[in-house]
Amino acid sequence: MHPERANRKQPPSLRHEGHHSLSPNLSHDDYARLDFQMTSNFFVAQTVFSAAKKSWEYKQRYSFINQFKRDPVNRQEVREIMKKENLWKLWSSLKRNNQEMSYHTRGEIISREEKNILHNYKSQKKIYGKLKLNSKLNIPRYITKVDIHCMPNGYNADNGESLFAGSNYDTASLYLATGGELGKYSDGAGWANIAYIKKNFPEFKPKKILDLGCSVGHSTIPFKIFWPEAEVHAIDACASLLKFAYSRSNFLRSSINFHQQNAEFTEFDNNDFDLVASSMFLHEIPQKNLSNIGKEIYRILKPGGLMLHNEQPQYHGQAVEEQFFREWDTWYNNEPMRCAFRDMDLKKWVKKSRFCVKKFHDEIAPGAKNINGKVETDNKGFWFIFSAMK
Repeated sequence: MHPERANRKQPPSLRHEGHHSLSPNLSHDDYARLDFQMTSNFFVAQTVFSAAKKSWEYKQRYSFINQFKRDPVNRQEVREIMKKENLWKLWSSLKRNNQEMSYHTRGEIISREEKNILHNYKSQKKIYGKLKLNSKLNIPRYITKVDIHCMPNGYNADNGESLFAGSNYDTASLYLATGGELGKYSDGAGWANIAYIKKNFPEFKPKKILDLGCSVGHSTIPFKIFWPEAEVHAIDACASLLKFAYSRSNFLRSSINFHQQNAEFTEFDNNDFDLVASSMFLHEIPQKNLSNIGKEIYRILKPGGLMLHNEQPQYHGQAVEEQFFREWDTWYNNEPMRCAFRDMDLKKWVKKSRFCVKKFHDEIAPGAKNINGKVETDNKGFWFIFSAMK
């Protein structure tokens, strides 16, 4: 989902975001600051970004053609000329400033509310699902050495001793970044995954599900809601995220089993799961590690099982200027593996992971929501989802 896509609706107030036992208490001023930031995001994405794109279309493209007597052949050539363009620099600097401003505000709130959050975590009676942490797990360097999304201390803040990383990723995070388009509990990707399965595999009813790189469980819980009889598991390498996810799922009365594991080398048995899924996970992984993950998914899937990933759309077939604008997060939002993933040939990755390429499918899928127990789509495609069956 790209916040810069055209014709988005004006975002609602942060007051409409879903709350649970670990949500910080927000004051009037907190809401005012966060609402300003969400509105600023919207303005930068819809107005300033549009101007930056027009500067390419009506100005810099012709400058390039006059100089080289041809159109650019790749995004690198577009970058070389656009990085001098003031409208692009304005959009880029405002977008980065909004990201940092968001973390600064939320960090102040979470630090102020930390004692209450920890008290609620410790006093909560957790009766749904299980949590299995592993203090000896070697956290991959691509997590510990990068503050992904510019998030202070990254996903592994305090080495998992506190709940800061989980709270930081949940509180006014995706809801603010997407203007509430993922729903009050930011679970839109999860419902889009289910809608994709319903459409393309209508007879598929998984009994055992695994969500990879689950973070705080935004996209995990829809699986349990839609398939209540299924046994749902979720893994992440970071303890702070998992502790937060476990508490959050209990508040929402969803029985999820959370495990601290590395997706490259899990502890699950061969042929264990009917469905292995992920949402916005693979594009944060280096190429050599992705190779391990693909083979591991194949190992733990049952014959006839489904692998599904909700991801960043591939660059193949996109105009070079569109590729340039979409690579911003790699250069300025601490997502160093993003471009490499979008340049991948996914069919080759699927084949190297031992899946049959003939059973590969991808599409730009519509958004989806759970409305009174029914999964309803909005007929606007903005999720890139791909899958393969074992």
